[in-house]
Amino acid sequence: MRKIKTYAVVVKVASAWTAAVKVHSAVDAIRIGEKEFHKNNLKQFSEHVESTVAFIPRSRIGSWHAFERRFRPIDGPDGALYWRLEQLPKTVNMRLVWTITECDGKHYVVPGFHTVNRIDYLLCSVPWTDQDFAEPGYRYD
Repeated sequence: MRKIKTYAVVVKVASAWTAAVKVHSAVDAIRIGEKEFHKNNLKQFSEHVESTVAFIPRSRIGSWHAFERRFRPIDGPDGALYWRLEQLPKTVNMRLVWTITECDGKHYVVPGFHTVNRIDYLLCSVPWTDQDFAEPGYRYD
């Protein structure tokens, strides 16, 4: 007997519709997510579904090693890994920027621009996704 898991489902239209469903597989989660989206008439006039994604949300903070391997941080202009706000290019893609934050004496990186508990920023060569934004960040060891 297969174990039922909770998948987060994102139906991408002009905006995004999200839900959590308990099913056996990601394929089932996508099918149910799209069915619920259409059944509840959430589609706006002339919108079309661009894509549907199902994933098991990560509930733990990721490791620095996993972050480096996945997003490939770029060294700043002075050779350090972090960037100050004024060092970031003016036309930078927001999805390439991560914020280094401090909480309870520990450092974390979270996607996007943040000001609360901010230390500095990281600029990466691989953009973060909506899924990354919804999950816990990574340790900054």
